[in-house]
Amino acid sequence: MSTDDTTGRGPEPEDIDAEFARLTEGLSLDDAPLTVEDVLSDASAAPEEDEVPSIAVVATSVATAKALAGVIRLGREARTDGIDIPTDSRTFDTATGAVAVGPLSEAAAHDLASITSTALQRNGIVVFWRRGDRMTATRYKNGERGEDISPAIVLGAVDDLVEELLLGTTSLDELGEGLDPASLTRAEALEWISSGGRKRP
Repeated sequence: MSTDDTTGRGPEPEDIDAEFARLTEGLSLDDAPLTVEDVLSDASAAPEEDEVPSIAVVATSVATAKALAGVIRLGREARTDGIDIPTDSRTFDTATGAVAVGPLSEAAAHDLASITSTALQRNGIVVFWRRGDRMTATRYKNGERGEDISPAIVLGAVDDLVEELLLGTTSLDELGEGLDPASLTRAEALEWISSGGRKRP
């Protein structure tokens, strides 16, 4: 009895190229599977930490938002390190003193506090900052950063609005436009400090 020597064999070598061509017909490199670079690119497209909403509140004992805006404008001028008033900083009135607020990064929040306390000199202020689950509070005096403290310790000494802003129960949009310190000239800043230094009865 004879057997077929080709039983169970795969395609002959000369047929392999033809079979591969048939199987890959119509495919292009554009349809190739994801590469490591593709995966890394997708990961980098995920939200960055900087995209998480943040808020800064500089709490002061200045009587009015108008006076505080003038103070911040003059504080910037008094600085010799070149830091500027962060974009989107605004001042608002509260029952315990005017505040400067904005959707600022942590570094920008400390810049705003430095500028503010430079003009206020011996009057201490506190800057609160929050992003996500992280909340900080730091004292400033005479333009210099002081100690970091527990926000819970000092929140009780400021208007409820500060806590509401930090917790997100009140949004910046709800406060309105506020006053922009960066838009003032030096003369306007002096005038605002003079006319806004005391609350009206």
